[in-house]
Amino acid sequence: MTESERVLGGRYRLDSLLGRGAQGTVWRARDLRLDRDVAVKVTPTSRDLESSGEAREHLRRFHKEALAMARIDKQPHVAEIYDHGADADLLFSVMEYIEGVSLAAHLRRHQPQLEQTVRWTKDICSGLSGAHAAGVIHRDVKPSNIVIDKKDRGAHLVDFGLARLLGGSSSRTPVGSLPYVAPEQLAGRSTASSDLYSLGCVMYEMLTGRTPFGHLTEGAAFWYHHTDRMPDPPRALRPGIPGPLDHLVMRLLKKDPDDRPADARAVARAVEQVEFASDDAAGPHVDSRHVEEIRRLERFIEQHAQEPWARDPEVLDARSRHARLTGESGDSRGAAALYQRLGKDCARWLGPGDKRGFQAYREAARWTERAH
Repeated sequence: MTESERVLGGRYRLDSLLGRGAQGTVWRARDLRLDRDVAVKVTPTSRDLESSGEAREHLRRFHKEALAMARIDKQPHVAEIYDHGADADLLFSVMEYIEGVSLAAHLRRHQPQLEQTVRWTKDICSGLSGAHAAGVIHRDVKPSNIVIDKKDRGAHLVDFGLARLLGGSSSRTPVGSLPYVAPEQLAGRSTASSDLYSLGCVMYEMLTGRTPFGHLTEGAAFWYHHTDRMPDPPRALRPGIPGPLDHLVMRLLKKDPDDRPADARAVARAVEQVEFASDDAAGPHVDSRHVEEIRRLERFIEQHAQEPWARDPEVLDARSRHARLTGESGDSRGAAALYQRLGKDCARWLGPGDKRGFQAYREAARWTERAH
């Protein structure tokens, strides 16, 4: 029997591999008892592995992740854990399956619009608030550990493989991913504020297309910059970012945890202040009145992203409306980019003389002009 045909605990049928990581493999699986899709993380427990100290630490972390996730009260922006057990040579954890793509995958394709950045930041803050209230520090907040749900276009925090319980023993070993790690984590200390620093790095990347120190490649250089250097403000790389949002990111990236916002709820409140619903808003802003319609259009466009459906006039109209609302929500550059993409697709699918493509390019020029 291959691993993909295996049924764990007499209940969870492994169907398709979703990914591999340091903590094991993650599978889309079927809960045969409750007839629903779940995500199952699997790691081997063979005697050969248990003979090494490194392997024992690996298994300890696997157990600790399940314990940390179980402590977090059910809330919509953290993947829920359902079960944890062993089956012969495998240890497994069963979690909520969130159908979507990681923020890392999204960033490889497109830079988020300002409205998306604000919305997803609030979602991540909600997840971190729930974790921190339960005494859990994530310690590895990064785009690959954030999933954008295909159904509701919300952001969900996943993978608590490096989590630590507040009040528990602290390791002197640095943990986390170098482009997103807080200065104190490099010294072997982690607090809830460390997750906020990492969130600041993620926000910086959503706003600018690169991490705060994205030009670096060497570990020692990351260490020095996270500890002793402040990055350029996001607005220096991408004009049009609202001043309060720019200021918030730079506060999150302060070297001293005491200089950062008090907690994830404070970050969420600061983000909400960026949303400005007035028609006469001066300067860059995010108009929250369009959020629900933008989410609805995102879902519809995502559901029809593959050809031949993508060429359908209804889908093209939805993309045009999505671009317009992005501009009206305060992101002129984002609107221009969406119209440019729509114009290129119309020219490719319908021919260079197509009226719809011409209108998209005209709108792209108009929003580009408004952005300057």
